[in-house]
Amino acid sequence: MHLDPARLAPVVDDDTVGDLRAWTDVDLPGLDRRADLSVWLPSGYDDAAASARRYPVVYLHDGGNLFLRATSFAGATWRVGEAMSALDAEGIPAIVVGIPSHPTDRAGEYTPHPHAEHGGGRVEEYAVFLADHLKPAIDRALRTEPGPTSTIVAGSSLGAIASAYLWQTRPESFGGAGLFSTSFWFPGERAIDDLAAALREPRTGARVYLDVGGREGANAFEAEVQVSTSELALRALRASDVPVRYVYDSTAPHHEDAWAERLPAALRWLLAGWDAGRPRG
Repeated sequence: MHLDPARLAPVVDDDTVGDLRAWTDVDLPGLDRRADLSVWLPSGYDDAAASARRYPVVYLHDGGNLFLRATSFAGATWRVGEAMSALDAEGIPAIVVGIPSHPTDRAGEYTPHPHAEHGGGRVEEYAVFLADHLKPAIDRALRTEPGPTSTIVAGSSLGAIASAYLWQTRPESFGGAGLFSTSFWFPGERAIDDLAAALREPRTGARVYLDVGGREGANAFEAEVQVSTSELALRALRASDVPVRYVYDSTAPHHEDAWAERLPAALRWLLAGWDAGRPRG
């Protein structure tokens, strides 16, 4: 996979905050589809004085919902530009890469085990694309810090399931995972068992952010399942040596607005706060 830096074009939209660019109509190897890839760059990325600086990278799923209302499925976004601009101003700059979900089979690409009613179970194909094709291409095209300690994968709902899978199975690529409102009910407790098994192996620089809202679901039962399965994952994480930050928001729904509210603090911790003794930059 080749991504030409010269073809990374600015995105002009009323919702654009900071330096948002995109590679358009990109072939996604192994996924049998094409998509636009969004890239948010820290301030001064193109300055000659910063030409040798390298940056950590955050890979986010559901790329259409991250920056622009015009491409968002729900009409709301994660307001990633605002979050990253604020972190940049705090001295925590990073590159963000947004990958759109499959237009008709999001569940298939984001889940490791199929659901009895909803199908799924093809996340390994997505993991091969992201870890073996996209990440190396991004590392060649942009000034990244390519090591796992400087690379985070994050998403919400089934995107969090995909993030957990990538973090578990590709430790050489992804050191941090951001799991927002993880829908463990879809792949079932097998996914939590997978997480617990991965946590038995020591991993230097690994860390996980996990959160859930108290009003996620169409009814009280669904909301309770969302919380209880997240807490099972939390129990497995806390039994390991991996740093974990858990956030429970009792009033939060399963929605982009809720994830946008929690995103800045989550990324601040994943990028800089998980190990206070680790030097930045």
